[in-house]
Amino acid sequence: MITQKCIDEIKLAARIEEVVGDFVQLKKSGASYKGMCPFHNDHDPSLHVTPRLGIYHCFVCGASGDAIKFLRENQQMSYTEALRYLAEKYHIEVEEEKRELTPEQEAAKSEREALLKVNEYAEKFFIDQLFNTEEGQNIGMTYLRDKRGFRPETIKKFKLGYCPDSWETFSTQATNDGYNPEYLITLGLCRRSEKTGRLFDFYKGRVIFPILNTIGSTIGFGGRVMSSDVKGPKYYNSPENPIYHKSDVLYGFYQAKRAMRTQNNVYLVEGYTDVISMSEAGVENVVASSGTALTEGQIKLVKSQTDNITVLYDGDRAGIKASLRGINMLVAAGLHVKAVLLPDGEDPDSFAKGHRDSELYDYLTQNAVSVIQFKVDVLMQDAGDDPLKRAEAVKDIIATIAEVRDEIERAFYVKECAELLHLSEESVNVSLRQAVWKRINTRPADLPHPEQPQPQTLPNLSPVVEVPHPQSPTVDPIQNVELDVVRLLLKYGMLETNVETEAENGTRKVKSVRIDQYVFNEFSQDEILFENPLYQRFYKEYARLAQEKPTQEELLQAFAHHEDSEIQELAIPILSEEEPPFSEAWLKRFDVDTRKPDTDIENLNQALTGCINLYKLRLIEKQKKLLTKELEEKHTEKEEREIMERLVQLNEMYRKLGELQRAVIVP
Repeated sequence: MITQKCIDEIKLAARIEEVVGDFVQLKKSGASYKGMCPFHNDHDPSLHVTPRLGIYHCFVCGASGDAIKFLRENQQMSYTEALRYLAEKYHIEVEEEKRELTPEQEAAKSEREALLKVNEYAEKFFIDQLFNTEEGQNIGMTYLRDKRGFRPETIKKFKLGYCPDSWETFSTQATNDGYNPEYLITLGLCRRSEKTGRLFDFYKGRVIFPILNTIGSTIGFGGRVMSSDVKGPKYYNSPENPIYHKSDVLYGFYQAKRAMRTQNNVYLVEGYTDVISMSEAGVENVVASSGTALTEGQIKLVKSQTDNITVLYDGDRAGIKASLRGINMLVAAGLHVKAVLLPDGEDPDSFAKGHRDSELYDYLTQNAVSVIQFKVDVLMQDAGDDPLKRAEAVKDIIATIAEVRDEIERAFYVKECAELLHLSEESVNVSLRQAVWKRINTRPADLPHPEQPQPQTLPNLSPVVEVPHPQSPTVDPIQNVELDVVRLLLKYGMLETNVETEAENGTRKVKSVRIDQYVFNEFSQDEILFENPLYQRFYKEYARLAQEKPTQEELLQAFAHHEDSEIQELAIPILSEEEPPFSEAWLKRFDVDTRKPDTDIENLNQALTGCINLYKLRLIEKQKKLLTKELEEKHTEKEEREIMERLVQLNEMYRKLGELQRAVIVP
């Protein structure tokens, strides 16, 4: 178990923009960052990262938290895994408490952690066999170094290995070292003989290509057969299991993601050796689909690092036509897609070997064409002079343009398509409108249409005129104002403002008071409690922390990383709100002051008194409704008189508060 001192050190070192930026492409936006939210199907940057407070928040799906929570939810890590990842990232030595675990605690260790440990063990075993055994050198290294031409540093970078050509070498050593046989089977490292019940090695006699997840942990393996006598597939891959889902994996992604962000582009190839050869030749921003059709999960990985993708094709016409189906998925995801056709007889692996460094990069950049031009070249050549086939090819190309969400980008594609096919732009647009309509009406009902942007709700404190909140109409409006009180305390609680008060002799004077103290006084004086239990918990916690934390910044940090997840989730959206900049033009033209409350004493005063008065008004409204309803029932004359007197008092209080608000309050 990691010591609390070490945990605190890790949390202090972790920079939220760097942690999130490892998995999401972020762009600077004032003092914060924005990016595509990885927790929902995002079309516009809705994820906000605030380095000052070490938090992230999505204003569409509501995902929020700190660096540890991001890793846990985005990368499906356990709490301990997230801490170890951050410790390694920031070069912090992990300190653990020395104590024995009970059998129950041992059993409670997650299966995921155990499976990752098994794969880590297998990876080290295969590497050791490749580098330190005679068989590994003679067979595995001969293939990798001599036949494929990979340098030793490249072999180490991609953690390549070798499994001995024996039925039980690995399985025997793994079980002797205490690894659970069932885990070995689950991961596909071993299988059990139906006849004898004994384990045997699934990858026997194969060169091993470890498959890493986005943080560099080995989650699966690919194995290439070395013997020409072996029947069956040339490559074997790990089966689906709790830590390996092939539809969510791109080979080489972990090694390529930094270069993907730096180059703002990624090259998509098919196989393991394509990736390795191109990386060795100097093109490091390359990943492989590993022979599978593109999936939404793989596309999401690409979008986390870049909006640009270049697909590499060899001269296999049948293979090109088959893979063209994935292009529409890439375009529909909002990626800018280009394609490169390699010379006849070349694939990315062989071409990279013959064109090192700048030669390879120059060829790829000079020969990359738009996806429309590429489809025109391929489909029209295949259609020949057959008018029906050519018409179908045109429909196929226009269907790709229909997937483009940006109208300006779509217009340029229409122009390019018309020029390449010698058609009028008008005729292309007619077919395009039909294709768009067809796509919208065949899209699953639960998916949003790209043409229909999803609303983004930015909470905003408006102390004088009540602003409706994005909540169900059945929600008690009091809770809307309660949230404004929470917002006021959290964002400005320790700031001071000038408040007008009434003395005992009836005179009024202005005095300086802290925001939170004013709220506490008002709540105590009128015996107010939040109706929302979470807001009341926050209120009590604020009262405690406000005494412990000397500054507003430290108070905000405490709530941003609060141990109560519900309080943290309440606080982070408020802390992530962006304040509008002050605009003199708006002030002169519309008489609207856009200054923040904390930079203008008058705004702060209005925010404070307006918010509390509005809250009291809502409470009075509720009491009036309850008393009015109570009058409908039978009462004694005395009881009825008491109810009427109370209503008169409430109406007078309501009138005075309404005058203070200087606004029409809509119940």
